[in-house]
Amino acid sequence: MKEKEVDRSVPGTLYGVGVGPGDPDLLTVRAARILSVVPTLAVPKSVSDGSSLALEAVRETLESRTTPPKTIELVFPMTKDPSILETARSENARVLSEALSEGDVAFISLGDIFFYSTFGNLLDGLRRQIPDISVRIVPGITSFSAASALTGRPLVQGSESLAVVPATYGAESLDQILDTHDSVVLMKIHRVYPAVLDILERKGLCDRTIYLAEIGTPRQEIVTDIRTLKDRTLPYMSLLLVRKNLREVRA
Repeated sequence: MKEKEVDRSVPGTLYGVGVGPGDPDLLTVRAARILSVVPTLAVPKSVSDGSSLALEAVRETLESRTTPPKTIELVFPMTKDPSILETARSENARVLSEALSEGDVAFISLGDIFFYSTFGNLLDGLRRQIPDISVRIVPGITSFSAASALTGRPLVQGSESLAVVPATYGAESLDQILDTHDSVVLMKIHRVYPAVLDILERKGLCDRTIYLAEIGTPRQEIVTDIRTLKDRTLPYMSLLLVRKNLREVRA
């Protein structure tokens, strides 16, 4: 690899690679360069028999290789149960440490590798197992940065403030956040959308909010009248951009 040489008397280098929101064209040059030569690819999934959006985002890069990488799948259950999460984290750390004993590994994640990614918690466990582990971080384009570009409107300007939060915070917390920031990105809205919509309606912010889902994929969707989504089942990869200082965001 065209990275700094690593002493092979210690484990291989772990690359945490953010692959962007899902559009292969938004993969960074650095990420593509690493993925084109790394011997092992670590792919996170929510269920063992499910697909990986991160893997889809880098498929073109992988298919251009003469020799495909070895792929290991790491399952991160979608639960808040701490015992289940700890068991999964320990197992994933074990699998990764074994792979690192053989050479370099790239762990891929949608968006940016350190922004609401499973990689951060996993890395903590790995550093306990391998104190001298070599880690390189490759940042990626976040979903909300791509979303802002798609709407053609800046997220913040001048002295405006921005908050990026999970919509699962709860009504009281969201109320405060919406009151104190000029722009708000609400992530993970799919399970709590009716409650979030009620808050935005009460605050008169529906016409200053845009919904975006599965950005950069063939299923990408942009909706400017968010009231029309009230009775729909929304995908996991969906968010809301709230711009309080815009008069209106409808096309």
